Amino acid sequence: MVDCEGVSMDVQVDVQVEKATGDEEKEGGKTASMFSPQLKAMMRIKKKYLKRSNSVRLAHSTNSVVSDGSLHPKSPQTRKSKRRKSRVMFPNDTLMFKPKIERSRAKPFLVLFSVIVFVQVYNAIENLDDQVVKYDLEGLERTLHREVFGQSEALEELMDYLNDYLSTYAHQKPLVLSLHGASGVGKSHLGRLLVRHFRSVVEDKLVVHYLSKHHCPLQEAPQHCASAMARRITEVVTRAEEEEQIPFFILDEVELMPPLLLDILQTFLQSDQTNEFLNVVYVFLSSLGQREISAHFLQNASTAGAHKPLRQALSLVHPLWTEPVVELIPLSLLEREHIVQCFLEEMTLEGFYPELSHVDRLADELAYHRAAGRQYAKTGCKQVVGKVNLL
Repeated sequence: MVDCEGVSMDVQVDVQVEKATGDEEKEGGKTASMFSPQLKAMMRIKKKYLKRSNSVRLAHSTNSVVSDGSLHPKSPQTRKSKRRKSRVMFPNDTLMFKPKIERSRAKPFLVLFSVIVFVQVYNAIENLDDQVVKYDLEGLERTLHREVFGQSEALEELMDYLNDYLSTYAHQKPLVLSLHGASGVGKSHLGRLLVRHFRSVVEDKLVVHYLSKHHCPLQEAPQHCASAMARRITEVVTRAEEEEQIPFFILDEVELMPPLLLDILQTFLQSDQTNEFLNVVYVFLSSLGQREISAHFLQNASTAGAHKPLRQALSLVHPLWTEPVVELIPLSLLEREHIVQCFLEEMTLEGFYPELSHVDRLADELAYHRAAGRQYAKTGCKQVVGKVNLL
């Protein structure tokens, strides 16, 4: 905008000055001038200054106004209007509130649930460690690998089952491990090691070592053996429940048990029993199915895959081995080097100095299966004790 008042005042002064000078010129200097020379000089200077100021104002006004009558986009008035337009004006008589953010009510419950799950998982892991340490399964594994020769596959499978089952106390079914192998492969020795170890970590009365020839001889009635077995299992399981421990039943020479005794054992393997009968470990040691295991091992040099033919053969003996709770563990044949280890171990126990030449001669006297360039003892370490006693 142009300052209209300033322009009008300047114009009036200019008019007066021009009129006065004009009158002087008309008189031709004949009459005395009403203005002094100093005042005239000031008027001329003022006139020049006003003309210069008017030209500057007109230049600014032409730059601010565009040809179509609108303001120039870079003019100060345009910038001020833009700044003013960017502001949001609120009435003075109203209050300004921030938008309310709705919070989910499920978030605190989710956090609480996560904390509860974390605590439970942590406690479960701690309980697993406590149970494994309680039964000293690492020590048991070292003992078995040191004293049982040639059964690394079976021992690893056995320890996997024990670690999984003994890591907790409450279970949905009992643990039933049925170990089968030929004569002399170490079944009875393995059973004795298990009994000795578990009696050292739990109460002695909670570990039962059942030998068929001793606890149920052939001259005794099978009904009496079955009744005694059922009563013994019930007593031990009840006592273990009171002490919150897991009992162990290691049953050797299962192939000599009468069918009635196997029937009684099968009733304790069902899953529809009370809780105390579900927290039990049964270990069966038997030579049943040794023919199927030997044939498979000589053909494959491993017991892997022997479970299926072994279960088929055992199902024909008694339906106890058709129960899904029963886990089969086949034992492999012993190689000649394992027989040498058996001789060295037995001779050391008997006080003999184990000369290698003497041991090799004794090992050669045994009968062997030959397959894929290897020798597998037909009777295992069964005859080692007898031969050492003859020395």
